[in-house]
Amino acid sequence: MPKLRLLGAALGALCCAPLHAADYSNAIFFGDSLTDAGSYAPALPPGTGRFTTNPGPVWSEVFGQRLGIVVTPGNQGGTNYAEGGARVSQLPGVPDTPPTNNATPVTTQVANYLASTGGQADPNALYSVWAGANDIFTIAPTAATDPAAAQAYLQTTTAQLATEVARLAATGARRIIVWNLPDIGATPFGQSQGAAGAAGLTQLSTGYNQLLGVGLAATGVPVVMLDSFGLLNEIVADPARYGFANASLPACGATPSLLCTEASFVAAGADQSFVFADGVHPTTAGHAVLASYAASVLAAPAQISQLAELPVRTQAALSQRLWQTAEIALSTRGDAANGTWASVEGGRTELGEDDGTPWGLAIGVDRRIGEDLIAGAALSFDRSEPDWDDGGSFDAEEVALSGYVGYRHGAMSITGHMTLASTDYETDRRVTLGTASRRLKGEPDGNRAALGIRAAYAMSAGAVHHGPLASVLLQEVSVQSFAETASDGSTSSTLTFGKQRRRATLLSVGWQAFLRAGAWTPYASVVLSHDAEADGRQVKMATSVSPSFVQFEAAPAADSYATAHLGVVGQLGDNLQLGLDLTSVVGNDDLSDTRLAASLRMPF
Repeated sequence: MPKLRLLGAALGALCCAPLHAADYSNAIFFGDSLTDAGSYAPALPPGTGRFTTNPGPVWSEVFGQRLGIVVTPGNQGGTNYAEGGARVSQLPGVPDTPPTNNATPVTTQVANYLASTGGQADPNALYSVWAGANDIFTIAPTAATDPAAAQAYLQTTTAQLATEVARLAATGARRIIVWNLPDIGATPFGQSQGAAGAAGLTQLSTGYNQLLGVGLAATGVPVVMLDSFGLLNEIVADPARYGFANASLPACGATPSLLCTEASFVAAGADQSFVFADGVHPTTAGHAVLASYAASVLAAPAQISQLAELPVRTQAALSQRLWQTAEIALSTRGDAANGTWASVEGGRTELGEDDGTPWGLAIGVDRRIGEDLIAGAALSFDRSEPDWDDGGSFDAEEVALSGYVGYRHGAMSITGHMTLASTDYETDRRVTLGTASRRLKGEPDGNRAALGIRAAYAMSAGAVHHGPLASVLLQEVSVQSFAETASDGSTSSTLTFGKQRRRATLLSVGWQAFLRAGAWTPYASVVLSHDAEADGRQVKMATSVSPSFVQFEAAPAADSYATAHLGVVGQLGDNLQLGLDLTSVVGNDDLSDTRLAASLRMPF
């Protein structure tokens, strides 16, 4: 059945996978017709050569554009080794007619790549493996009459593909995406086979995916498995939601997608309004949707990593408030030595490309224990709703309890604090697929413990006092594991994230100065900080069909930066003290944090 085999070859690659260019040195592809970026184009008429609505790109090319990589076929000097008609390990290709009859099997594609690199896979590249549909089309005609042989064939084929994935990992590959097969029975070709034929193709697709998952799990190699089966069915069930007018007919009519151009379209603009170019291959717009889906999956770990990064900034701001409060209490004499206080803070924070407007409230009380020693406690509430640059936002609400102490001996002061905090998150990732906007929600919990100490020395020069300061702030932030739910009930886009842990060791040195001028004391400081544990953190993620979690690098965190403080403290009448403080972080592209705080202190 040549037509059956040709259409089946296409379905071996119905999805895509991107992220940010800085994350990968290259993108390497193995598979069949839907990943094929034009391996047969040199021998075909100009403007043809891809298994889609030519000259539109396939998903691998769209993916490369997202990475800033030009994707070209392996037989033309590129890194896309996929060839239309390829089976996992055997010849002939599908169909057994030129040009696909000699399609290079995936096992040979991997071998050819490793031969070109001296046997070592680039550890910084992203790898995509997607194959098996042509093998299903090979056995489909006899599967109903000899199900045992079909099952044995699928077991062998999926085991071979899992072995190739393991080979890539053993030679150095660290990031591998593996596609499951789409529901071939739901395609125009599958539906054309009648109810029984479509059901048989769906059963073969499902069986293949289950066996592939088992095989991959047995290798122990962590892979990101993308759910083309679920996504295709979601699109076919409601094509209008994704911007399509037709998901049941081929845009190219009877013309094979390999040779399809605008002249073959059954309707004007069919490359954008139809899901399928022929019986199984997506149109240009179909590939774009698939690329967006994969992009959202691979972008998610960096987004979710900010849940553990934001509390680090919240604590840094809270520590500044506590240190400042302790210093003010130490400087207060007479009847105002014991006091209660309240503060409000707001500002703007940018973590990489994500930004938000945090605000917080705090109340506290402190008491002088001796001539030069104070102790206090504070309760604080902070909230922030950062927007992810790649879509969506998350809300973080935190309640923290802190204890603090301060000691002064001459020109030397030492202040310290301990904080325990609990955080409630609400995540709202937005995924755009064609014209559809999918909302993926999660509600993890988190907590934080922090310990900070700061020492300062103030030399006197008349009314001006100035001198060095140094601090150490230790933090441990935890975000519990959670699974997303989709607003539309989708399972293909939802992800599960493992528990995150972010440790921070913030070492700071600086210089401060203040002017004692009557009732008001203006002050300023410049502090240089280094987080000794900012780098190397990872986030664990699994898709709804992944056999295991995969670790991804968290979004870059600021390791070194400067902070400038400007403020003033003064008396408002006899029993009220007002403080204003402006803090701004500078000197690091991964962090921008500016906050304004106002505080009131009353003696008791």
